[in-house]
Amino acid sequence: MSHDSPVSWRASYARYVAGRGISTAGTNLVNVVMALAVLSIGGSGLAAGLVLACSVFAQTALLPVGGIMADRVSRRSLVIVGNVVLAAVQTITGLLLVTAHGAVDVWMFVLAALLTGAATASVQPAFQGLIVQIVPPAELQRANASLRLVLNLARIAVPGLGTLLGAAYGFGQVLIVAGASFASCSVVLFWLRLSRLPRKSTPFWAGGKEGLQAFARRPWLWTYALAGTLTVPLWLAGYQLLGPMILSEQPGGARYWGWAVSAFSTGMVLGSLVALRWRPARLMLTAVLIQLLWPLPLSVLALAPHPPLLLASMLLSGVGLELAVVFFETTRQQQVPEHLIGRTAAITLMGESILIPVGYLLAGSVADQIGPATVTAGCAVGIALVLLLLLFVPSIRKLRAQEPAQPQAVAEAASA
Repeated sequence: MSHDSPVSWRASYARYVAGRGISTAGTNLVNVVMALAVLSIGGSGLAAGLVLACSVFAQTALLPVGGIMADRVSRRSLVIVGNVVLAAVQTITGLLLVTAHGAVDVWMFVLAALLTGAATASVQPAFQGLIVQIVPPAELQRANASLRLVLNLARIAVPGLGTLLGAAYGFGQVLIVAGASFASCSVVLFWLRLSRLPRKSTPFWAGGKEGLQAFARRPWLWTYALAGTLTVPLWLAGYQLLGPMILSEQPGGARYWGWAVSAFSTGMVLGSLVALRWRPARLMLTAVLIQLLWPLPLSVLALAPHPPLLLASMLLSGVGLELAVVFFETTRQQQVPEHLIGRTAAITLMGESILIPVGYLLAGSVADQIGPATVTAGCAVGIALVLLLLLFVPSIRKLRAQEPAQPQAVAEAASA
C-alpha cells in the first residue's frame, strides 16, 4: 500500500482528493443541465425523465460488476478509464448540441445516459477502494472528512455556476466543460503512484459470491445498508418532490426552496468540519443517533412550513447526515479488508438507489390523493423508525473505532 510513511500517503491523498473533486464537479454539471438540455431540443418532460432514469438504471444494474472489478484489477486504472469514457460521452454530446442542435434527438441522450451510468458504476466502487489503499486505517476519519468537505463545496458552487453558464452560453458548452473536468481527473490520477497489491485469481462470479458473504457476515454493515435502501427513497421523495409541492402551495413559498437547499448543503459542509475534530469511540452508534436529525425538515414541511423553521431544520439535517456518512464510511474502511472494499461498497450503493424510482412514483401518486403534507409526514416517521430499529443491532452499538496514531509513533515510523 501507499501509506508506508506519513509524507508519502499525504501526497498521494492530496492527488486523490484533487482528482475526485474534479470528477465530482463534472458530475454535478451534467446532473444540473441534462434535463434542461433534453427540453432545449424540444423533448417532453417524459423524455427528460426517461433520460435521467436510464442513467440511474444502468448505474444500478452494473454496480455489482463494478464492485467485483474494483477488487480484481487496478482501481486507479478503472477510475482513469471510467473518467475517459465520461469525458468522451459528455464532450461528444456537447459538441453535437453546439454544432448540430437541430439534428440532436432524444435517443442520443438516452444512449449518452446509459453510457454515463455504466461508466459511473465502474468509477464509484474504485474511488471507494482507492482511499483505503492510500490512507492509514487510524487516519481514515480525518481523511474522509477532508474529502467530503471538498466534495460538498463543489456541490454548493458547481450547480449554480452550471445553470448560469447554460443560460448564458448554451447547455452544449456546459457539457463540454463537464467533459474537460472528467478528462482532467484522468490526467491528475494518472500520476497517482500506488504499490501493487496481491490479488487472488478466483473466477469472476466466485468473486461476487465472496463479496456477498463478506457483506452478510457483518450485521452492522448489512443492517445499515438495508436501512439505507428504505430511508434514502423516503428522504428523496420528500426532499426533491414533496417539499417543492408543499411550498408551491404557500404564498411566496416557492422562492424559499432554493434557500432551503442551500441551507442543507451548508449544513453538510459544517458537518465535514465537525468530523475533522470529533472522533467518537463508537462510530456506528454515533452515526445512527446523529442521523435522527436527518428527517427533521420533512417534519417541518408537513407541520409548519415556515421559512425560518425550514432553514434551521435543513441546516441541522445536513450536519447530521454528513456526520453519519463520514462515520459509516470510516467504519467500513477500517473493518472490511481492503480486497473486499469495492464489492461491499457496490452492494451498499446499489441498495440505496434501487428503490428511488419507486419512491418517486408512489409518493407522487399518493400525494395526489391525500395531499403532500401527509405523505411527507409519513416519510419523516418512516425514516425515524428505521433508524431507531438499528439501535437494536448489537454490533452497531458496540463496534469501536481504531485509535489514531500517536505523534511519537508516527515520528518513529517516519524515521524507520
